[in-house]
Formats: sequence, C-alpha cells, structure tokens
Amino acid sequence: MLNHSNAVLVLAALTAVGFFTSQPSGSQVPHHSTTQLAGAVTWGSPDQPYGKRRTVTAADRKAIQAYRSGSTAPIFLTNFTDPTELQSDWNLVSDDNQWGDFQSCRRPANVVATPAGLELKTLIATDCHHKWSTGYAISKEKYSYGFFEATMKIADIKGMNNAFWMTTDDNPATGDHFEIDVTEAQFPSYSHIGLQQYPAKGNKTLKHTGMGWGANFADNLSAGFHDYGVLWTPKEMIFEVDGEPVAAVVTNGSVHPATDIAFSTALIYAGIPAHPEGHGVSVQSLRIFALKP
Repeated sequence: MLNHSNAVLVLAALTAVGFFTSQPSGSQVPHHSTTQLAGAVTWGSPDQPYGKRRTVTAADRKAIQAYRSGSTAPIFLTNFTDPTELQSDWNLVSDDNQWGDFQSCRRPANVVATPAGLELKTLIATDCHHKWSTGYAISKEKYSYGFFEATMKIADIKGMNNAFWMTTDDNPATGDHFEIDVTEAQFPSYSHIGLQQYPAKGNKTLKHTGMGWGANFADNLSAGFHDYGVLWTPKEMIFEVDGEPVAAVVTNGSVHPATDIAFSTALIYAGIPAHPEGHGVSVQSLRIFALKP
C-alpha cells in the first residue's frame, strides 16, 4: 500500500504538475467543476435500528472541509497511474453476476491503470454468459474510521451502476457486516447513497436490510470529474459530493471497522444502449484520512 510517507511524496508530485492546489502539506482536492443538488434529497427506504437519518448542518460542512483543506496528509493517496501499484494494492475481481438483473460479468482485464487514472472499461464479453464485461477492484488494505473521498467521472450511458463503496468485516459480536454506498451513480445526474446490513457468514437469523437516499444533481455527472466522499465516525456518517454534505445518518456505534474500499461498474439498470462497450468509469484519485481527534 501507499503509506503515509509515500502519500506525501505522491502529493508533492501531483502538486508539481498542477493536479492539486498548492499547499505546504496535506491533500487538497483536484481542480474541477462542482455540482449542486437539483432538489431535496429523497428517502428511498425507511430508517433502520442501525441507521437513522438526520438533517445535514453547517457543522457537517465544516467537518468535511477540515479534511479537504490540505492541512492534514492522507494515510493513503493514489492517482492510479502505476500498473505495478494497482496490482500491489488492489484485488481485481472476476465474477459472472448470475443473479438479479445483471447484464455484465466483471473481469480483471477491464481494470486498468493509465496516465490519466483508473479506467473501469466496458468491453464485449468473451468468456461469460453475459454479452458485456465491466470492472471491479477491491483494496487489499483495510481501514478504520476516517474520511474517504474519490474523484470520479461516471459512464455517459444509461443502465450502468457506477459505484464507489465499502464493505466492513463480519462482526462476531453482532453477527453482521455493512455495505457503505458512498455513491451508486447513474447517468446523467443521479446518485444513490446508502447503508446496508448483511448477515455475517453462517448467520441464518439476520435478514438483509438497507436504508438510503436518492440525490439528483443539476449537472450531467458524466461530463466531468466530481468528488464523492463519506466521513465515517463511531457515531455517524456524513456523505458529501464536491465538498457539500448531502446526507447524514446516526449509527450510534452499529457500524464497526475494518472496511475495504471498492470501485465497480455493472450493467444492471433499464436503458442499456445497444453498444455500451467503450463507455466506462474514470477514477482520477482516492484519498483516505485518519479520523481527526
């Protein structure tokens, strides 16, 4: 993995080429346009015992900006340009998605480090029962509470799930684990944000449940790069887009570390074009910060 010392070196290199705003230390976000909500965030499902929604506040915005300001160095930082680093830090997943409405399998060859960042490619499938293949990468390192933010440009087609998400380890004490959906974006301007509880392996009593939000934005999210992030503390989660908090949930200690980080694409929704191949997701950078005291 890219440790704290190496993260500072990468930050310096990115700053030198103008990728980040100049700052003595830490990690400011890349230069790009920002978007705004097109309306009120909707509730796609009811509150759960492990997650109760609350209104976002000015204090949430201040907390998010404390990490985005560049005053603190991340514990992990990557711009996904090094193929060797990609192989070292990430598991590239192969699965056939033979359930639900999936219309694509996922293959390691579809996840590529390029000079412009990480590409999750959509290709014509050659070795699965689906017509197309997409990409899926999971971090090898696990992380605790903190601030997690990625700069992404979603695919410019309907039907695609463009996801930045996390899955916690099974918790023996509670018999569960959680999926934290920082974004499951859909072209052109929608983002689903969510928290889902799953039974731990072998637990036959707990049923899968979830709660979350639907956020519509004023801009076409595939037209440029945008930041998607979550501040995860022992008591709550605050979700943000381009630095602005859009949703908050009180968890009261229900969601425990450790967690991996994942980026994935899947053809699953209505409206898949006749030729989705060639339309994928770009991830410009990922920044992970330890929780501030």
